[in-house]
Amino acid sequence: MFDSNPEEHYIKKGNPDKPTYYVIRRLPDTTGLLARYRMVMGHVRYALSKGWLPVVDMQNYPNPYLDPEKLGAENSWEYYFEQPLRIGLEEAYNGENVVLSNGDSVDPYPGHSLKFLEKKNDSLTEWRALIKLGLMKIKPELMEEISQVRENLFPPEERILGVVLRGTDYLVRKIKGRPIPPPVEFAESTVNAKLKEWKCSKFFLATEDKKILEPFKNNFGDRCLILDRAYVDFNSLKDRVVSVCRIDRPNDHYLQGKEYLTQMILLTMCNSLVAARCSGTTTVMLMKDDFEHIHFFNLGRYKTITLD
Repeated sequence: MFDSNPEEHYIKKGNPDKPTYYVIRRLPDTTGLLARYRMVMGHVRYALSKGWLPVVDMQNYPNPYLDPEKLGAENSWEYYFEQPLRIGLEEAYNGENVVLSNGDSVDPYPGHSLKFLEKKNDSLTEWRALIKLGLMKIKPELMEEISQVRENLFPPEERILGVVLRGTDYLVRKIKGRPIPPPVEFAESTVNAKLKEWKCSKFFLATEDKKILEPFKNNFGDRCLILDRAYVDFNSLKDRVVSVCRIDRPNDHYLQGKEYLTQMILLTMCNSLVAARCSGTTTVMLMKDDFEHIHFFNLGRYKTITLD
């Protein structure tokens, strides 16, 4: 079913009295899981505004979470999330009216500006409604597994600070418009201050980057809680996008998405949050609206594109 036309278009148009299925796809194949999640939210809202039935296709379009051998056979969206209206791809593609979304995002969709994240308008609340309505639901069995991880990882009765830090391609590529992540030493100083100010005994560090993980573990010891996952040793000479950095283990495509999503869900189970701005942070803020305290790093955005 792969269709390389990047524009929104009908692939089937029949009886106008029959439902129109809106297939959400992403043509750039390196986009990370939660950037896709934000993109899908925009498309779901758009489809419903048109009276169309949204269905997510991460089966017929290459993506970092689908083993290439399973292309066309399994929908990697459904590894982690329910379909918005519980309609599968087979039903959608067999419908009389089928629209393929454009291959990118639609406006509006959830961003990571401070205005958005700090709720200086009502946009964040409006997007949260899609989650509360069950249109962006995480697979129940995955949520049960993550809840068990939380019980094993977070000491009972202790106040936990959640920390989000992005490294790897965010630091190396310096893509124009992306928020600038904080240097490790500055992030450590901020976390230490917030632990004291907000009376948290430990913090949970969510990152993908070994170069961030190791100094935090060395400096904070057992106060730094981490998920038992594979962390990326990013090589700036050969690696360009973290989402396609493969790890030599069975089922790596699925596991990298699962580990990433698990970290973000665990953050929603923390008391307070210190975060660099990225797709993961936006997703956490969409999923949880009652953190006691929040601090976002605000070091501006990259002004020019650096790809090497």
